[in-house]
Parts: sequence; C-alpha cells; structure tokens
Amino acid sequence: DLTCFDYMFSECTKLTNIDGLKYLDTKSCQNFTFMFYKCIGLKSLKFLKNWDVSNATDFSSMFSECSGLTDIKDLENWNVSKGTTFSSMFHGCKGLKDINGLEKWNVSNCSYFTHMFSRCSSLKNIKPLEKWNVSNGYNFSYMFYDCSSLMDINGLENWHFTNDIRFQKAPASCDFRINDFSYMFANCFALTDISPIKCW
Repeated sequence: DLTCFDYMFSECTKLTNIDGLKYLDTKSCQNFTFMFYKCIGLKSLKFLKNWDVSNATDFSSMFSECSGLTDIKDLENWNVSKGTTFSSMFHGCKGLKDINGLEKWNVSNCSYFTHMFSRCSSLKNIKPLEKWNVSNGYNFSYMFYDCSSLMDINGLENWHFTNDIRFQKAPASCDFRINDFSYMFANCFALTDISPIKCW
C-alpha cells in the first residue's frame, strides 16, 4: 500500500481534469504534502470527495497556490481526524470566496495551522470553522495572513486554547513561540471588527 503521495502532481500548472484520481487507493496514505501544489488549472475537487484520508497526518501545502480553485465543498466528508499538520494547505487559493465543506472536519489532533488560509484574497468569512476544536493547536501564525477580503471572523469566537497541553507537546528545541498567533490576521485590510476574539 502506498503511504506517501507528496509532490505527486506538484506544479502541473496545466492540469485541469483529475477524474481518474477518484479510483486512487489512498487509505494507507500518511503524507499528502504538496500533492497538488501550484496546480493553477484546478477549479474543483469533486473527484476527490470519496477519498479515504483517515490515516493521513500531514496535509501541509496539499492545495497550496491552486489559485484557480473556487470550491472545496467536496471535501466535506473527509476524515482528517489523524491530521497533525495543515500548514499552508490552502495557502494562495485566491479563487476561494468561502470555505464551505470544512464545517465537520475533526482537527482536534492538529498542532500546526500556520499559513493554512494565508493569501486567500477572495475569502470573505470563515464561519465554517466555528465548530472546530483547535485546543491542541499551538502554531496559528499567518493562518489568515493577507486575506484581504476577509470581513467577518465571527466563526472563531468559540475557539478555545489549552495552554498546558501545548506546553507538554512542544519539543524542547522548538523554533516557534508557544501560543504563536503572530501575523495571524496581518494584511486583512477589510477586517473592521475583532470583538469575536476578545476572550481568547
């Protein structure tokens, strides 16, 4: 069984049809990093909707720089419960106006959310994330960096962070700051109200 699909279609800039991938056996895969990096021709992920990603731990940069992508709702049934890293997963997806489809994702094991939606410059709200359990996360830096159209962060008002868990998990040689929220909303020029996160 294949356990790694990293960089498989990286920088296939003219790739538009991934119909054949709906038959790909992904149940043993643990690593999807950069799998579709810079596949700027992709507009939909409908052929991936039945993928079994239940054993994957690393989704970093999987769809990074897929600037033509306009819809990710077909990922709604993905079981990402073992995922520990979602860094830059949708970074630079400039065509995404919403992130509907992520509402039911179980991200409770994730530690790294850094750059996950950075430079999604058309994204207007992040309501689908309101029920996410991010209590095990300790790096949220640049998560929404340069989301210049983002106007509403009400979906984050119920997020809770468990400091003691972070300190237990953080390696002694870590190169990041514990509770790292640096640049999380930097360059979100349309954002006028941050009251939803006043109790963080």
